[in-house]
Amino acid sequence: MKHTLWSLSRRYLSTHKFLFMAALMCGVIYGLMSGFGLPVIFEKVFRQIFEDTENSYTCGQILWIAGLIPVGFFIRGIFGYLSTYGMNRCGLEILNHLRADIFAKLQAMPLSFFEQKHSGDLVNRVVNDPKTIQDVLLEIASEFFKQPLQMLAAFVGLIYLSIKNGDFVLLTVFLLTLPVCFVPVRLLRYRVKESSRCMQRAEAEVTECVVENLRAAQEIRTFLLEKSALDKAKGVMYRLANRIQTVVQWQKLQQPLMEIVTAVILAIIFIYAYYGHIPFSVFSSMGTALYFAFDPIKKMSNTLGQVHRSTGALERIVEILEMPMEIQSPGKDAYANAIKGEFTFQGVDFIYERLMDATKALQGINLTFSAGKWSALVGPSGAGKSTLIKLLPRLYDVSGGCILLDGIDLRRWSLENLRSQIAVVSQNPVLFNDTIANNLKLGCPEADDAAVIEAAKAAYAHEFILAAGGYHAWVGENGNRFSGGQRQRLAIARAFLKNAPVLILDEATSALDSESEFYIRKAIDRLTVGKTVIAIAHRISTIQNAHCIYLFDGGRFICQGTHAALLKTSESYRQLVEKQLLDTESEEGVCALEVAL
Repeated sequence: MKHTLWSLSRRYLSTHKFLFMAALMCGVIYGLMSGFGLPVIFEKVFRQIFEDTENSYTCGQILWIAGLIPVGFFIRGIFGYLSTYGMNRCGLEILNHLRADIFAKLQAMPLSFFEQKHSGDLVNRVVNDPKTIQDVLLEIASEFFKQPLQMLAAFVGLIYLSIKNGDFVLLTVFLLTLPVCFVPVRLLRYRVKESSRCMQRAEAEVTECVVENLRAAQEIRTFLLEKSALDKAKGVMYRLANRIQTVVQWQKLQQPLMEIVTAVILAIIFIYAYYGHIPFSVFSSMGTALYFAFDPIKKMSNTLGQVHRSTGALERIVEILEMPMEIQSPGKDAYANAIKGEFTFQGVDFIYERLMDATKALQGINLTFSAGKWSALVGPSGAGKSTLIKLLPRLYDVSGGCILLDGIDLRRWSLENLRSQIAVVSQNPVLFNDTIANNLKLGCPEADDAAVIEAAKAAYAHEFILAAGGYHAWVGENGNRFSGGQRQRLAIARAFLKNAPVLILDEATSALDSESEFYIRKAIDRLTVGKTVIAIAHRISTIQNAHCIYLFDGGRFICQGTHAALLKTSESYRQLVEKQLLDTESEEGVCALEVAL
């Protein structure tokens, strides 16, 4: 469905229709006073005072007649202000809802969507593109409703004055030249739209450059990339400046062209009035009406230029709002039972859409994670382990085959219910810029302070939390107050507090030192009794006690078994263990291998 700026705005007007109608009525009064009321007042005043020489007027009468002019402008100004205020309020409310809808849609998009989009581009679509639409809506609110009404009222005033004075020449001139006034707008519309699209893309490039630079601050300084980063930033900023200049060039060209057309028309009217011996009162009133008829055209042309300029932003916003949902809850027939935690993969394939070739990340996976057991996934980097565990909470959907949860297709489970019963600790946990307590309670908002402290103690995070200022201290942006190991322990405490029946550990102990890992392993052993635990780990010490170890390589499931059994039956697993232990090149590693064998 093709959307225009008006159709998009109309979707949000239902909740503010009374304010909109009130502002529209104020605009009608403003237009009537501008296009009809003031020309008629001028005609009455000038004719009665300057051309009626037979009557004399008292001071009071002169003041009353003269007072009609400021009263007319006062009424026009008040209702113009109320119309502008009301329309602006509607525009701002619409934009607040629009931003919220874009943000809400992004929350519902699968991970594959974010892997195909640059973060800078998405930031631009949430922040800058709606701001562009907001500027246009405010312009429309200020001018686009009042000006057509003013022009219509002026046209009615011209008809009234033409009939009264028996002179239809000025009315004919207006009707004949009206289409000519819109020629500059139509000629430049396409160029403004195309230039605006290029400008939006350039703005996204600048945002992406800044986001990337801030994210890689340490690497830039470590590799002495400051100059190259600055050169890159100057390049994208220079391209943006050129794009903006091009848009301004074509958009602002409309105004002088309109001025020239209007000036020619006024010159023709002046010549006609002079040689036609038209009385001054008639010329002034009809000239005022013509001014209030042509002036809205100039203002509307500028507003139309702003609308054309917003085309690129509008298209990018609509693309997000109308993007189909790849992962959805099945609706009213969804399963929402308590999860036992048995996952069965039946011929599961998965392909990343971002890949240019047809290489599958997972191929023909057939296995079962038993409920209440601790399963470990091992294999070289790129084997498909992380991809597989992201399928469990439906961060992705399978490309082929199916996954059964407790004997029911995963896609038939309520998405909210499914994710509420799975706790995940990732290799690089994210901490929000909030208090430590609120970060720990993400999966269990109703938890009290005692439960939070108990979970932190179980993850051996209590002591450094107190050293950092306590549970109500803020973690800082990206949790930068804490080390990598501390962030992982906070994430583990968060998962423990959630107390979900399924616990997924994606290299959850990778940033811990040996002593911390020892205590975490003890905590996991104690707190995961009766839960389905699925862990990715490279450290042999973290998987030796797993109930079942699954070996992956090249996106395929190779074999499964206990640690001792796989050492005897799988050469691939034995080589993986030897490499992992001997890579330490230490006596401790050699001894550990001898013990393992």
